[in-house]
Amino acid sequence: MATHVPFRPLKPRRIGIHRRTFWLAVAIAVLAGGLAVLIDRAVSGGSSPSRPSIVKRELAGLVDGPGRVAPGAIAYVDGPRGVWAGAAGVAVIGKPMEPNTRVRLNSVSKMWTATLILKLVEQHKLTLGDTVSHWLPGLLPYGRQINVQELLSMTSGMVDTNDFQDRPMHYLARLTDPALRARMVALAGYIKTHPNYQPSTQLWLQLAAASPLLSAPGTTWHYSNIGYIVAGMIAAKAAGASLSTLFDRLIIDPMHLTSTRYNPEPKVIGAHAHGYGVFPKWKLEDITALTGGEAANDGIVTDAADEAHFLKDLMQGKILKFAELEALETPYSTASYGLGVGVSQDGCADEAQVFGHEGAGGGYMSAVQVSPDGKRVAVVLLNGFASTITAQNHEESVMVDAMKRLYCAN
Repeated sequence: MATHVPFRPLKPRRIGIHRRTFWLAVAIAVLAGGLAVLIDRAVSGGSSPSRPSIVKRELAGLVDGPGRVAPGAIAYVDGPRGVWAGAAGVAVIGKPMEPNTRVRLNSVSKMWTATLILKLVEQHKLTLGDTVSHWLPGLLPYGRQINVQELLSMTSGMVDTNDFQDRPMHYLARLTDPALRARMVALAGYIKTHPNYQPSTQLWLQLAAASPLLSAPGTTWHYSNIGYIVAGMIAAKAAGASLSTLFDRLIIDPMHLTSTRYNPEPKVIGAHAHGYGVFPKWKLEDITALTGGEAANDGIVTDAADEAHFLKDLMQGKILKFAELEALETPYSTASYGLGVGVSQDGCADEAQVFGHEGAGGGYMSAVQVSPDGKRVAVVLLNGFASTITAQNHEESVMVDAMKRLYCAN
């Protein structure tokens, strides 16, 4: 087992937000009034009547006033003092956010994908040592070097979607296929005048296949959304069923989760909060459909209660058997990242170790944290995402800090 180090929840995995010529027309006065609406629905409220007000205060700070970071926010907290749930702001302009509103989880979906694959390991459908080439021959030129465990633990050495988005020319120059490199340079120019362009899953796979590994597999931690796309493809191939079917069969239906769906497509099935790009001077743009084509990496749509239920049952051994749960929780690098989950010593004073993840992109952000015994959990979900990296990092810190305060307040 790798040495534990202090774990800072992962930076959000971004899906690019592009400025459009048409702004969503929202009068600031009307919007501010909508953001001020708070819903306080404490469930089994505990002995202290002041406890629900903690949720209200934290949600208010996320959606209202000069420090606001999103149009709407949801929180669900479960712990020794009871269950508290609340929502603030708007789910869609003109419609208030509710505690049971569904959103995209983005990279928090990695916990679900890793759990699904470990269920298949339990069923002897595949092993963590299986290589990419074993299940998907010809997909990657280095597929024989990378196994499932390395994909899930971010130690595959593969390039990431964010690498291309953060430093496009640097990573395009590293492409081994000159024709693909020229096509990508042309595509970059096209995107400037067509900001609604949606990258496809196939495009990310082509870019990964034409990019040299950044490090030898198993040696270095490097975040890779593309690695999770590949892991999901392996799961579907090994089980002989679609990911949607597998999530329903192995997790969603057995846990009786009524709000959860594997839904990576641009169109969200069922009622949901819209995701908004947040631009300077609080200009909002509906970018719900910008999924980035990342499939198993960020395909779960759910509400806060279902997410909390999943986290609690996962840690309490109700989904995975002991060996597979131990594999999920084991850090595989000095980044303190297990299989789809961050491992932190940054919990509350009486319970230091926690497991969690965060995600962002396409108009949504999320942060979750759960104790090793599953008896304490916090979920914070937002439907806004800033347009600049600086603002995104600020939003991330505000969201994570609020989630941690809620986690330790219960």
